[in-house]
Amino acid sequence: MVRWPRSDGFYSVYIRVTHRRQTLFIKTDKMLTKRELNRKGEIADAFVLQFCTQKILEYQERLNRHDISQWTGA
Repeated sequence: MVRWPRSDGFYSVYIRVTHRRQTLFIKTDKMLTKRELNRKGEIADAFVLQFCTQKILEYQERLNRHDISQWTGA
């Protein structure tokens, strides 16, 4: 997801993570322009979507190796 534009007009790309009703954002090194977003403000760039999907899968694989039931949001 993107949150808001920077002063130079680019949008930073974040991965939103929610655990026990707490939401955190993981910043990526990807940047987008307004042209790479759809009308709803969602990412439309296939390369960035593929990158984020790969990162999410990597995070899921790491978390599935551990018991996270006792983790807190902080």
